[in-house]
Amino acid sequence: MQYLVEATGRRADWMRNALRFAWQVMSRSTWAMLTAPKKGATWKHLAADLGLSERTIANLYSWFIKAGLLARAVPGTTVRWRKGTRCGLDDDGRGNEAAQYLLIIPADILEADDETLPATAAPSASEEVPWPCETVPTRPHLELVSDVSAGSAPVDGSCIPKPSPLAVGEETPRNARARRHTALATPASEWRATVTPVTRKDRLAACERLIRELPPFRRLSARHLRSVLRSAFDLGATISDIRHALDHRPDGSPWIHTHNPRWLPSWIRHRLSAWITPDGQLVTPWPVQQRAAEHAALVAEQHARRDAYERANQARLGGPISYSERRTR
Repeated sequence: MQYLVEATGRRADWMRNALRFAWQVMSRSTWAMLTAPKKGATWKHLAADLGLSERTIANLYSWFIKAGLLARAVPGTTVRWRKGTRCGLDDDGRGNEAAQYLLIIPADILEADDETLPATAAPSASEEVPWPCETVPTRPHLELVSDVSAGSAPVDGSCIPKPSPLAVGEETPRNARARRHTALATPASEWRATVTPVTRKDRLAACERLIRELPPFRRLSARHLRSVLRSAFDLGATISDIRHALDHRPDGSPWIHTHNPRWLPSWIRHRLSAWITPDGQLVTPWPVQQRAAEHAALVAEQHARRDAYERANQARLGGPISYSERRTR
């Protein structure tokens, strides 16, 4: 799955979200490799735990289905659109039912690894069967998963045990306490990208977020990255400024794209040296500082206009303006 995600060549944030989404789907599945809504495998819970929108979750589901990694086993339905409810006028007592998906491994990946067996030959006791796939589709309780949903890519050759009705949602629902301890870190709990870290603890939290968001930084530890970025943090840089400085020069021109630098700390220092002079001064203010200065100038201009308007009114009326208290009804 990680190979297919990285082979797409998409942006780093999309690949990071796809891998986080895949891990959440795997951890919220039953023993039959079927996603369980009672474990939180719904759009709303996944979006809240991953810090993404439901539209992004829907796009990730669509891509995983087209890539042959998921297959829709149970479609999601609501009372309004379910058959037999007269567009929601009759309540059947089932409520809204979330869609459930089967986790599968495409056959071409298994064949590339030489881990599959012929469909007509039963595996011996000494041979390993790729988990969670079965290679013997002759049993009555197995079915071939092929183009389960509209628009999904065929995965002929990957056989998965057919989930029984008892296997759907048999796990007990997780309570709020367990969800708080098992949920992944969301942007709300991370260091803010527009705040300058001052203390060592704050800088360590900022570097941990940089490592999570930028895949090349994963080769460094948070403490090592904090040491490399110490001079930038001392000059008031934020996470947003670091990301901008690594991609752009002070004049706004972009850096030439570099794929997998040989020595990452030297590469970071080289990119930041265009912003920091040898004597430790900034060539130009950081982008966040520039935006803050522009906002302060705009607020000062607004206050100046308001004061000029008040002075003009006082000159017109011959003295300071006194506002009477508003009488209550």
